[in-house]
Parts: sequence; C-alpha cells; structure tokens
Amino acid sequence: MPRSRWSVVVAGVSILMCLGVAYSWGVFLVPIDQDMGWGRARISLAVSILLLVFSVFMAVGGWLEKRIGPHNTAGLGGLLVGSGWLLASFSQSPLALYLCYGVLAGMGTGLSYMPSISTGIKAFPEKKGLVTGLIVFGFGFGTAFLSPVMTHLIRSYGWRSTMLFCGLLFGLTIAAASRFLRLPAATADPSAALLQEDRASLSPAEMLRTGSFKIMFVTYFMAMVAGMMTIGHLVALSTDKGFSGMQAAFALTVLSIFNGAGRILSGYVSDRWGARRTLLVLFGLIGSAMFVLYHAGNLPLTYLFSAVIGLCFGGFLAVYPPLTADYFGRRDFAVNYGLIFIGYGLGCFLGPLAGGLAYDAAKSYLMAFYAAGALALLGGLVVFLFLKAPGERSPAEPSRIG
Repeated sequence: MPRSRWSVVVAGVSILMCLGVAYSWGVFLVPIDQDMGWGRARISLAVSILLLVFSVFMAVGGWLEKRIGPHNTAGLGGLLVGSGWLLASFSQSPLALYLCYGVLAGMGTGLSYMPSISTGIKAFPEKKGLVTGLIVFGFGFGTAFLSPVMTHLIRSYGWRSTMLFCGLLFGLTIAAASRFLRLPAATADPSAALLQEDRASLSPAEMLRTGSFKIMFVTYFMAMVAGMMTIGHLVALSTDKGFSGMQAAFALTVLSIFNGAGRILSGYVSDRWGARRTLLVLFGLIGSAMFVLYHAGNLPLTYLFSAVIGLCFGGFLAVYPPLTADYFGRRDFAVNYGLIFIGYGLGCFLGPLAGGLAYDAAKSYLMAFYAAGALALLGGLVVFLFLKAPGERSPAEPSRIG
C-alpha cells in the first residue's frame, strides 16, 4: 500500500515535539543551581546558545538535505540531539553544559528541524501554511506536554538522570520518525506547473541579493525579540505585580498553549489571506499586546494578553516558512528558509538578554516591554511599506530564471 503523505506530517510533529523541549529548559534551572551552585544566569545561557546554534544549523541542514536526503539529515540531527542531552547529564562545569547541551544539541536541533518542514511543504504544495502550522505545532506542544513529565522525573530521580533519559528518548524517537521523511511516489513526481515553479525559484545566492530577503530576516528578528522577551520574563513580571508564584507560572502555561494553537491557526489563515497579510495582523497584535501586558493589573487581563502574545509568537513560526516558499520558490527552500531563520535565532538570543539588562538597570520592565512592543510595530510597518509581492522586484534584484 502506498504511504500516505500525511505520514510526513505525523513524523514532523513527532520530531519537533522532541526538539521543542528547548523551551522547557526552565524546569532544570533551580535543580541544577541547587546542585552545582552555578547561578541561574550562567545556567540560562545554555539554552540561549542552543537557540542561536539551532538557527545557524538550519541553513546547514537545508544544504545537507539536498545532498543526503531529508530522512538522513534528520536522523543525523537526532543522533546529535540525543548525544547532547546524554553527555550534558555528566556536566561538571558550565562550559561542559554549553558544549554538550548548547552546541551539540543545538546543531542536532537545526539539522532535524528543517527537513521536517521542507518535506511537509513539498508533500502539500497546495496547503503550505496549514501543514507548516501543524508540524511546527509540535515544537510548542512539546513544551506543554513534556515539561510536567520532566518536572516529575527531576523530583523523583534528579536532573542528571532526567537529562540522560531524555537524551535516549529524543534520539530514538527522532531516528525512528526521520525514516518517514520521504515524499510518496505521487508527490515525488510533480506536475508540470510545479516543475515550472521550481525552475523559477531563486537560489540562495540570488535570494541574498533581494530586498525581500533582508526585510524577512530583519522583521523575523524583530518579532522574536518581543516574543522571547515575554517568554523569558513573564513569570518575573507577573510576580513583581504581586501575583502568587502559581498564578504567575500559569500565565506562562497560557502563553505556551496559545503558542501551539497560533501555529495551526496562522498557517490555516495564511493559506486564505496570504502570508504577508497574516504577518501584518500578527505584528500589530503582538506589538500592542506588549504595551497592555505590562500595565495589566489583574489576572484576567494578564492571561488574556499572554495568550495574544503566545498566539502571535507561534503564528510567526508558521507564516515565515510558506512566505519564504511563496517569494523564493520550493527548489532551494530548505537552504533559503534556513538563512532567513538566523534572524529568529538572533532575536531569541537577544530578547531575554535585553529584558534582563533593562530590568537590572532600571529595576523595572517598563522600558524593556515598551521597546520590544515598539520594535514589533515597526516590523509590521516595514512589512507593509517595503515587502513587495513575489512578482515585484527592484532593479537591483535578480529575476526568476524560467
């Protein structure tokens, strides 16, 4: 029986659930600090390194995918992810944690993430947004689903045993799921229209010369600064307002749930409205929500605007991949989106850091949330004014070769 192309989606969701646990790094902060006394700032740097390395190796994964195939690339990534977690469980210094968890697992995350999305887009060219949303939903859902499990394991067996177990589980899961990242025969033989689209695609070198690439890269960065600043400091902001620890933590839970939901919803909407129009809505919502969230004085408002920010944060992850395919084609999508995704990594690295520096300087999150909100609104303005439709180019941009 021919394999259904939906098996690609199931495999992609399974892989990204394992990779998305990076957003759950907070459950290890206190246990590692209590055991090793390294301090939360130094321990937190491990996940910042992972996200930055992840974004860089997205492009490497796209390049490698074209040479050894998506299933082999994702499988190699799974080996690195599993090894990174497993070796990190033996860390006796922050440097060892950075090298094992930050660098090694970060490399594997980048290699496994890209084939999951690119294969899904190729399997469903008529539903790029929806399928991308479904697959990247796994990245957000992994946090909500696995964080409580890991918390229980840490309490019962300690952080080292938990990391070792996660390394084995993630490595084996990704290796098994990667075998399904193959296009079914019916999809592997594309129509004449899709072949023409591939011939009209831009190579990475051609894409880098376009104004559209620069706009996507910069605005992705702007969006992630706002989103990751909120993820990194929402609990602290809520605690500063006088909410209990449980109430503050639930705000992050709400954000995480809508982070996953936003990926599916925004992917679905982008197929109908268009990715560019969907982006404008997301930038407007997240920028405005940053201002309101800072001043929200009660729990319902805090939860409501945490949900809005989570919805938008997840939405960006679902919209930028099909936007990349729309503007630059499917042929070199894996490498092209990997290059644009570096903007994501830089934003994820800077957002939490900038929030912490702003708070340490002023003992308030006012400037941090106002600056991030303004940056997001500016991102929407840049998209509105300067991101041309795929067929429009400035004279300096290369034409699509047919």
